[in-house]
Amino acid sequence: MKLEVEINVAEGTVNKRDLEERVRKETILTLFADRKLPAGLAARELGLDRLDFMELLKKRGIPYVVYTAEDWEADGKAIEELEQRRQNG
Repeated sequence: MKLEVEINVAEGTVNKRDLEERVRKETILTLFADRKLPAGLAARELGLDRLDFMELLKKRGIPYVVYTAEDWEADGKAIEELEQRRQNG
């Protein structure tokens, strides 16, 4: 998907290319933070390898992985179920 955004700024106050790239970068990071864009694609779009992408996220305070209490509970239930299957199988 291609999105075009119009921003009105005074002529000569910013470099158009620099501003476009900054807005693009911030949008990619926001989409990743909102879990709308997977890590691999976000890294590629930013021209970064996985480790450099992770470092950028760290600097920005954006978690690479979000592991919630619900995830913890679901994993615990799955482990219990697996153990029960092993015992009964």
